[in-house]
Amino acid sequence: MIRFLHFGDMHLDSPFSGVSVSEGERLREELRTVFDEIIDIAANPEMSGDGQTGFDAVLIAGDLFDNGYVSPDTIAHVRDKLRDCGLPVIISPGNHDPYSAGSLWKSVKWSDNVHIFSSDSLSSFDLDLSGTPVTVWGWAFTSDRLDRCPLENGISPVEGRINILCAHGDTLSPISKYCPISSPMLSRSGCVYAALGHIHNAPEPQICGGTTAAYCGFPEGRSFDEPGQGEVLAVTVGSGDSPAIERIPTGHHRYEILHADLTGDGNHTDACRRLASLCRKEGYNEETSVLICAEGAVPPEYTPDTQLIADDLAVVLERLGTPVCSVTVRDSTSPVFGAEYLENDLTIRGELYRTLLPALSSENPEERERAAAALRIGLLALDGKSFT
Repeated sequence: MIRFLHFGDMHLDSPFSGVSVSEGERLREELRTVFDEIIDIAANPEMSGDGQTGFDAVLIAGDLFDNGYVSPDTIAHVRDKLRDCGLPVIISPGNHDPYSAGSLWKSVKWSDNVHIFSSDSLSSFDLDLSGTPVTVWGWAFTSDRLDRCPLENGISPVEGRINILCAHGDTLSPISKYCPISSPMLSRSGCVYAALGHIHNAPEPQICGGTTAAYCGFPEGRSFDEPGQGEVLAVTVGSGDSPAIERIPTGHHRYEILHADLTGDGNHTDACRRLASLCRKEGYNEETSVLICAEGAVPPEYTPDTQLIADDLAVVLERLGTPVCSVTVRDSTSPVFGAEYLENDLTIRGELYRTLLPALSSENPEERERAAAALRIGLLALDGKSFT
């Protein structure tokens, strides 16, 4: 039986260009801290809190670095951390940190325990893990694209050895430019486990013949595209059994998306009160950045001021003792609550409402948003007011 830690898509030294210079540096430092904690879990498994002990290896399934921005200090730090962990480390470079001419993979002298795939053709490393012969198969991106899969010609698994795949690729799109991996390819591989990277919001593990394929997801969220808790996978492989996969939470900072129904709220105070209650129920804290999608039906005369709501809500939550890191609000409400008077209005105000009503009720959110904006602008114009 062997046990290994599977992670990837760390994107160390991400630019975080959407925030201030100081905030970007803080977030990059936080990523490095999470990386250190992951390696510490591998070297000291009691830190994982899952009641298990003894990792035999670390599999990194690509995009450990955000290659265009990575600093020499970060590279040196990672090199030393992997050297000192005392375990074999297998790395499959991804599209963000490809094994290309002049890449960090070539320019750094890595320790003997670190095994890095260097070709976009299938290759393997043979290891002895706790007395168990293991062959780890994989490849490297050698540029930021790989429009074919090195698995397409199959694997010749070595008899008497546990065969594992560690790779960066896309199982969701057959026409992906990021190494499209099909279920039949995985089924024919002869590998008991496929440690995959690239899909940040990881789907459930997939059973392909005798192969269990799993994405590790992201260890630390970097934006609202990566919502929820960051994780790594602890995988146990025994002879004849399907791999056992345990999820270990890792991330510090969390990005959360809250869909909030403001139906009936007719002013700023009502909206803030409702949103504060919802945020407190979710248990957000100072390590949470929350994106609130305001939805539902509000009176036509009320246009939620997203920036004012975000500013005031942050203050309210701080006052209530449940502060968050940041609040962003998007308005997707429809100005139709209590609008029966408009439906029966014989003036141009009613005609405007009735004309836009089909679009306001559309299943297409973009069409609803455009119609809501048009109604609000039109009603304000008819009242001689400006729209901001």
